[in-house]
Formats: sequence, C-alpha cells, structure tokens
Amino acid sequence: MNSFKIGLPATLSGRHAIQGRESLRGIKLFTDHLRSRGGIKTAEGESLVPELIFYDDGSLPQKTSENTLRLIEKDRVDILLGPYSSSLTLACVETAEKTQRVVWNYGGSLDDIPSHSRGMIVSAITEASSYFHAVVDMIHDCYGKTVEISVLRLAGSRFSETVCEGALLRAEKLSISAAVYDFPSGTEDFSSILSSEKSQGACCVLCCGGMEDDINLARWISRNSAGTFGLVATLAAAVNEFEKRLGPEAEGFVSTSQWEPTLSVSVDFGPSLREFSDEFARAYGYTPDYTAAQSYNMGLIIEKLIERTGKTDEQALLREALRSRFTTFYGDFRIDPETLRQIGHRMLVTQWQDGEKKIVFPKEYSNSRLIA
Repeated sequence: MNSFKIGLPATLSGRHAIQGRESLRGIKLFTDHLRSRGGIKTAEGESLVPELIFYDDGSLPQKTSENTLRLIEKDRVDILLGPYSSSLTLACVETAEKTQRVVWNYGGSLDDIPSHSRGMIVSAITEASSYFHAVVDMIHDCYGKTVEISVLRLAGSRFSETVCEGALLRAEKLSISAAVYDFPSGTEDFSSILSSEKSQGACCVLCCGGMEDDINLARWISRNSAGTFGLVATLAAAVNEFEKRLGPEAEGFVSTSQWEPTLSVSVDFGPSLREFSDEFARAYGYTPDYTAAQSYNMGLIIEKLIERTGKTDEQALLREALRSRFTTFYGDFRIDPETLRQIGHRMLVTQWQDGEKKIVFPKEYSNSRLIA
C-alpha cells in the first residue's frame, strides 16, 4: 500500500472562512472515505492511500502564495488543490505556475484564472461571468422584455465586476433593460440606489457583494422595500449561513448556485447525491453547501483519473482530464482543451421558501416554482 499527498492552501479564517471551512470539510470527507475503502485501486493492483496536508491562509493572497510554495517545496505534495475564492486561487495558480505544478481548481471562478496557469490547471466549476446567466434567463421567462434589472456591483471587486458584466451582457442579449450601480463594502442603507428615481422602474435586483454585503442588502430590502421588487438575487443566498443569519427575512430571496443537495442527477461513478449529502450530515451534523460538494467532487475527479492512468503523475492526469467527460453527483464535467474552462457544468437558481432552499430553475432540475 502506497500513499500520495494532497496539498491544500486552506482558508479557515478571515473573510472567506465560512466557505473555506466548508471546502476543507468536503475534501477531508473524501480522503477519509477513500482511506476507509483502502485507497485507489490501480490497474496494476496497487492501492494508493491519500494523505491530506493543509495550512490556513487567513483569506490573504500573500499567505496563500506562501502556503502553496510550502506544500510544493517542503511537503512535496503529489496533488495541489486550489483554495476557495477567486483572489486566493489566483495567488495559488501564479505561485504554482512558477514551478510548473498543476492546480486542481474547485473554488476559483474568475474567467482569467486559466490564462494565468499557462495550461497547468483543471477546473470543475462554472466561470464567474456566467454566474447570473440562469437568473437572467429565468427573469426573461417570467417577465419577458418589459422588465428592468438593477445590477448592484461591489466597488473594487474583480469578481463582482466579472459577475455583473456577465449579467449585463446576458440581459442585452435577451433585450432586457439593465443598469449597474456600484456600492462600497459595508453599505447598510441602499436607499440611494434602490429608492432613486432612476431605479424606480426596476422590477428585479441582482447583487454581487461579499457575504456581509449581501446580508445587509437582504435585511434592508426586507425592512424597507418588501414587495417592491419582483425578484431579488444575491450570491450569498446560496449558502445556509444566509438563512441562519437572517431567519424569516431570508424568505423569497433568490440565488445562483453551483450545486444543491436536492439536485436530481444520474452519476457515472462515485456516490449519489443523496449518499454524499447523508455522509456529510453524519460527519458534521448539517446539510452541506455547494462549497463542500465542490471540493469533494474534485477528489472524485482525481480518483477517477488516477484509476484510468494508474499513476499520480500530474501531467498524465492533466492530459486525461482534458479528454474526459463524465457526470458525478456534482453534475457534468467537461473541459474545453483550448481555453481550459469548464463547459460541462450548469448553474442552478434557488429560492428560500418556508425556510428551505428550493431549486426553481432550470425547469428540468427544479423541485419548486419561483414565488414572485
């Protein structure tokens, strides 16, 4: 029985700690499960058992770079995972590229991350510019071209800028009127944007801030403009922390999500969606968010590629990943070999209804109807 090392510049404190801890729990659950099964069985009959090594980066890009280098040079990990969040993933990728190491990216969605890797990356998530596409499509289905959209963008955030630009382009494609408004982090009163004359005609609001920003927006709307808008979507509404913090005030808020525990999908290998969710709940006492599913899913992808190639050599695994196409409990996996972007995976639209998060779009995956 041989071991192989999986390294993770984890995010356990700082502004991304909630999602970072969830990501660590996902990959730890995968490695624990794999160890309990005796590791990965190769064609040669070997058993490869994973060893997980991680260090907290405090949500700081410089610390992510330091931890990435430590994992590569000191720990000599065989597999290098990226962290949660685009800014931290970019720091990891740029550091790894200098030593020609592949980054297995489950948590960084900025569109230009692959270009910084010089071909040394495997991504399993939908890119940021597409985050709000499904929400805009759903708005078009519900309201047609007569609707107006206010897009709230967090000032100084490349991620927010990318998500919002993607939403504006999607709206333009569908002939929907949309306008963008910047707001600084920490804003608690949104009346200057959402109560101004220029936004009075907006029927729907899309907001891309950080966790605290989105919660502040939701709280302000619930207390000051409830019923004013046909739909309000924030990225933070996709995670359980949103409802935990807001309670009844979370009701009706929409989000876009990479994955949901109520998704119905047929898998090619690995646990079913229910099996993963139940296993996670047994281990940690609550239903997983999409961030835990993302990291566990990356573990499954690596396991399958090692089984196919019979080795942990990352160049061989990268080549196999670029020509692979399959479905796990997380959804479809397929990489464009030219751009290295994930093109198989699809985003979901969710809404909080009676204290539960329901999938309301696309229709083929929905388990509830949108409540406007």
